[in-house]
Amino acid sequence: MENKYIHYCWFGDKPLPKLARKCIESWKKYLPDYKIIKWNEENVNLDECPFIRMAYDQKAWAFVADYARTKALKEMGGIYFDTDMEVTKDISQLLKDETFLGIEDTGKVNSAVWYEAKDNAYLPTTLLKKYQSFKVFKKEESTQISIPILITEILNECGFDKSNKNIQKLKHNISIYPRDYFYPYSYNWENNVFTDNTCMIHYFDASWIPLKDRIEINMVRKLGKSKTYKILNFYRKVKDLIRKIGRVILFPLVIYRNQKRKKALITETYLKDIENTITEINKYSNQDYIAIHNGTWFGVTSATKELFKNTVDCRELYRKEDIEKVGNAILQNNIKQVVFSAMSIGDKALASYLKKKNKTIKIKSFWHGSHSQISDYYGWARNVEIIKLHRKGIIDVMGTCKESIINFYNKENFKSCFITNKVEVNVKPEKKNSKEIRIGLYAAKCDDWRKNMFSQMAAISLIDNAIVDMVPLNETAIEFANMLELKIDGVKTSLPREELLKRMSKNTLNLYVTYSECAPMLPLESFEMNTICITGNNHHYFKDTELEKYLVVNNEENPIEIKNKIEECLINENKIKKLYQDFRKENLKEAKNKVEEFLKM
Repeated sequence: MENKYIHYCWFGDKPLPKLARKCIESWKKYLPDYKIIKWNEENVNLDECPFIRMAYDQKAWAFVADYARTKALKEMGGIYFDTDMEVTKDISQLLKDETFLGIEDTGKVNSAVWYEAKDNAYLPTTLLKKYQSFKVFKKEESTQISIPILITEILNECGFDKSNKNIQKLKHNISIYPRDYFYPYSYNWENNVFTDNTCMIHYFDASWIPLKDRIEINMVRKLGKSKTYKILNFYRKVKDLIRKIGRVILFPLVIYRNQKRKKALITETYLKDIENTITEINKYSNQDYIAIHNGTWFGVTSATKELFKNTVDCRELYRKEDIEKVGNAILQNNIKQVVFSAMSIGDKALASYLKKKNKTIKIKSFWHGSHSQISDYYGWARNVEIIKLHRKGIIDVMGTCKESIINFYNKENFKSCFITNKVEVNVKPEKKNSKEIRIGLYAAKCDDWRKNMFSQMAAISLIDNAIVDMVPLNETAIEFANMLELKIDGVKTSLPREELLKRMSKNTLNLYVTYSECAPMLPLESFEMNTICITGNNHHYFKDTELEKYLVVNNEENPIEIKNKIEECLINENKIKKLYQDFRKENLKEAKNKVEEFLKM
């Protein structure tokens, strides 16, 4: 023996429980000449890598200990014990190995006891590198990176055989002992294997799992599965009954609160918007269709007006009486079909009301989102509403401007139609300043992660003498630009479409390299204003054309790739604009045909 150390970890600043004190006494009894080292916040560098820092911040003490034990054994060697591992007899024979661990009841190799005769051994060195490669730690995903899983993955490459019931000698002088040596208890204490070989007992305290799960497993250990599940089922039924009674008691309060909230939303502006919606509906009496959109959503509004002639601005509808008022206006004007271009609050009830009153009216949806919008509660809720309404037969046809979504709709056998966006505007481009490289960043909610503001700004900072123009501009962007010594201009509020288009036209180039899109309007608008626009690879534009190699960034988080695209576009500006005119011609033709097809379905 060269390294006579016993390591254990205790993070979180709580006193050691009785079981831990009992186990430590057993270490002293059978390994009296070993120095015991306690690893905690005082002697562990918690900022060494993201894994340990984030695990500690989330109070995932067991995972902090996983990292700390691995590093201690890598740098010092010795023997590591979990605080719920008791030594029950002499283990001097085992200490002749260079490395030893044991198998638990799952068949995986545990590290509640882990011995390394020397420092810098293979197993802790390899595992430490794995921990240091992790960029994040998520407590909700922690079971996937528990130390038995990680160690077993490494040992599989060393020849470990889960089915082997004997002592295994693996590569790098690693010994793996059968379960009865160190882990005679099963996790729930129902399948125990105590033998003459048993020299340690792991009590599976499992401090890393949620408290309610620990309570359940302790009940199983003491009472058995049958009694435990009867008690828990009874507890859940009582809890559910109390919740139902509580709902009945609190129901009047809930109604009052909801009415109060609705009343606060019913403003003069709200009522005026409804009157304006009805006025617009009246313009289309006896028409084949109207396309409803929410005018506060600029991108959706622009896309809707580009594709459909008969558009109606309808904001959110909060009251049943308002939904019926708008619905009756549609019915009384004998409009044959209604297209909901995106859906806002109230549209679900409006679609249902129209179908209930007139079975022959066609209800269609045109969704502008993508499945990544699950991170956006409002948008995702509307997507779910569309699918449910289609399954109920209320929405007859589901339209989308995103190619991957139409592929999904087709696989699900939804009645659907793909409509590509288009842009045709009568806004005269303004003169560019040939003496400066001005690059535009225009994205609603530009500080949202999906808009990828930082990667694009970093790329622009690598272009000599470049200026970034941002709308809407925010303080975070200004701070980041100052850090990069990047000149920044912009407006802190959103702009009307025509004003924004003129602003785009002044730029040398525009960027829209975002992580998640449907079929974005901005690249088409930019080119319409005679300004090249580079995009991400999350839409169908330019697919399988020469434009794709110039305009589409494959790795949106890579500022170097974006910077290279910018430089390539500056060199090939005239060629790219000519190629775009060919693309535009075909795109306009396709969009017109697709809208006609959609309205005929």
